[in-house]
Amino acid sequence: MKQKIFIGLITYFLLFIFCTAVVSEIHAQPKEKDKRSKPNDKARKLLAEGNKLFAKKDYRAAINKYAEAIVISPSYPEAHYWKGYAHYYLNESNEAGEELDLAFSQGYNALAIYKIRWVVNYQRENYDAALSDVDNGLLKEKNNFDFINGRGEILVKKGSYKEAIEALNNSIKLNPNRGDLYYFLALSYSKTGDFNQQGINAVEAVNKATKFTGESYALLGDSKVLEKNPTAAMDAYKRALNVKPDMPEEFYINVTQFYRAENRLGDAIDIAREGLKLYPRSTPLLVGLTWYYSLADRHGEAVGAGRQAVKNAPDDAAAHTNLCRAYNDRLSYAQAVISCNNALKIKPNDGETFFYLARASKSLNKPALFADYLKKAIAGLLVSTRDNPRDPDGFYLLANAYYYDGQYKKAIEAYQESINLSPNFMKANYNLGNAFFADNNLNAARMQYDKLLKLDLNYANKLKQTLDGK
Repeated sequence: MKQKIFIGLITYFLLFIFCTAVVSEIHAQPKEKDKRSKPNDKARKLLAEGNKLFAKKDYRAAINKYAEAIVISPSYPEAHYWKGYAHYYLNESNEAGEELDLAFSQGYNALAIYKIRWVVNYQRENYDAALSDVDNGLLKEKNNFDFINGRGEILVKKGSYKEAIEALNNSIKLNPNRGDLYYFLALSYSKTGDFNQQGINAVEAVNKATKFTGESYALLGDSKVLEKNPTAAMDAYKRALNVKPDMPEEFYINVTQFYRAENRLGDAIDIAREGLKLYPRSTPLLVGLTWYYSLADRHGEAVGAGRQAVKNAPDDAAAHTNLCRAYNDRLSYAQAVISCNNALKIKPNDGETFFYLARASKSLNKPALFADYLKKAIAGLLVSTRDNPRDPDGFYLLANAYYYDGQYKKAIEAYQESINLSPNFMKANYNLGNAFFADNNLNAARMQYDKLLKLDLNYANKLKQTLDGK
């Protein structure tokens, strides 16, 4: 026991000597350095003037005063802090970050800096630094709501959605009426595949007046699509657009695809056109619009949309392929061949493009080319359906290729797969009836006619004409 006390005394004595030496060294520094390390009276006066301007919210004038003080006394953490704070209020994130970093390095109050700098780093999309500031701030103030809330939002931005869900739920315990928290929670659940919680929290976000109302309705709509509740999904998407017409391009792309899958081609077209007003150079929207016009048998408009897509994105193979199909539908076969060949220069061996080339070659009475292109079309479409097993359009095109090749049973299988993925795909339903008819399965063809009577009277009548012609 005495030995331990003795060792302790030695340690204390050594520490005392070390500290005494450090203090002596500090006092031994030249007086000139002391003067440079401390702000002089003029710098302090400028800081005081800057603070008065800051209090009046004249941040630009305040910045000028702080800058003058820093010129006189560069090592002036308080001046750097307030200059950074003023830049923050002017949304000058880079300048704010630089000044706050200097204030921190010169020993200014760390907690005060964390409270501002995490937001500045967030605005600069430096999410790792923002998270570091928040975590360090929470070590000093564990119940600071801004830090707790900020942590959840930062984790969302970092893509750490599972951690974000935990952090956001902790935030909600402290402030259950803050709508934005529920929006970020719904977004996080959407990224982790929990569409039930996604929808629940999206509704909560709207009910609690989030500033992300449009985005919350969009998340609600997406959850209803996954719940196979298209009516509720349509309602949510309409509300999203009513609240926030300037939704992101991706929203317009996804919603038009949803409406197309529901065989609401008019709505798909209208929403695509609205999206193009905001994003006139959007290749996905233009390519999609070309496809929707084709499905709606509005072939002239399909050509127009396809031409615009090619003009906007001459290096996009899908733009040329869709224009090729549109020309085929309009019976402009020579132009279709040109467009399809342009597509193949960009994306060789594309099955869809070869299918449209086969159609054009058949209409131009070139049987050898037709057979060659159709063979390549089937090979390419088998690859694309294998790689994209959830794409109803791919199976629809493969079925069409099989049908043209006289492989009716395989066509029937592919049409059925397309319909399984998109039950309201009317052309697939109609073509399935024709494939049953061509395969001499008249009973199945009539059953398909009965189904079409409930889905689309126009297509039902077209199939009936085929059946009556037997």
